[in-house]
Amino acid sequence: MNWRNFLFTMGAVSLAGCAVEEDMFNMTPSIIPQNQSNLYTLTMALKNGYSGRRKSPEDVLQPYVVVDGERREMMQHPDGNNVFVYDYHFDGIGKIPYYYEVEYVTSRRGRSRQSKTKLFFTTVTNKYIFALDTNRGPIGARVSLVGCGLAQTDQVIFGDRAVESECPSTGAIEFTVPAVDCGCEYEVYLLSNGKKLPAGNFFVDISNLHCSSESIYLRPGESQLLVFMLDNPAPSEGLSIKAETDIPDDIIMPDVQFMAGERTVSVNITGGDYAAKGTLVLSADGVKSLEIPVEVSGPPQPQISPAQSQTQPSEVPATPPFDGVSADNDVVVL
Repeated sequence: MNWRNFLFTMGAVSLAGCAVEEDMFNMTPSIIPQNQSNLYTLTMALKNGYSGRRKSPEDVLQPYVVVDGERREMMQHPDGNNVFVYDYHFDGIGKIPYYYEVEYVTSRRGRSRQSKTKLFFTTVTNKYIFALDTNRGPIGARVSLVGCGLAQTDQVIFGDRAVESECPSTGAIEFTVPAVDCGCEYEVYLLSNGKKLPAGNFFVDISNLHCSSESIYLRPGESQLLVFMLDNPAPSEGLSIKAETDIPDDIIMPDVQFMAGERTVSVNITGGDYAAKGTLVLSADGVKSLEIPVEVSGPPQPQISPAQSQTQPSEVPATPPFDGVSADNDVVVL
């Protein structure tokens, strides 16, 4: 029986007057990974106290699952008095439509009462996600999405943005945490064939930026090389660090740009024409702001012209003409 005929059968059952029982809960996942046994466990739980409706030990309370139009008796799970299971054989992948029934028969009058749930669907799939291999880290951290049936054409969605990823095998997709605000949790999805498959949530911790100099002292016109370092490689889209200061006319420095995968970058900072004292502030999404004291003071850096930079030959004093007398006033006979 296909599932359309099954829906027609269920509609007929509804017309027969079976009441929907709110004390019955479906515990079967909406998506189940395909397995080689082709057996999938359908699980239903009864609300605590449901079995207490029995007035006598001889009263019967029997749960069923109705699938493919066939009523199948469920067995009590060994780990729970109110949990019942049924192993359903299903070939291939696709949707399994089903619902649950509970039949209650009293021993005193022999009357029976049936309760049923709404219709449920469980999908057996050959592409699914287990989880992220970690659920927190800073920007630039490498994360693996573990699953089955994954492909290079699948795309990772981090929050509301697509991120670059690599698929080394059908069991994992790897990506780096993008440059986003830290201290927040983001949903991660896998976009595959137009469908979003949830992978879990990821919390972004703050990342640190380091500098080779804790403070900077410059003379007017003098330049100094600064080396900036990240705790982790920059994300795939790179990372731009904005450089700001309260003395913009007295120091000259560009923004710091990390390319994808880089951890260190070198830039020059140059003192302006006048003495000043202030602070250099570097900031970016997901990075803790770094403040460095800056002071420009002292005489200007001497400027060396190209002509002065060339080495001049030293002058050798001219030798006076020899007059026949030595330095000791001795007469020298030639």
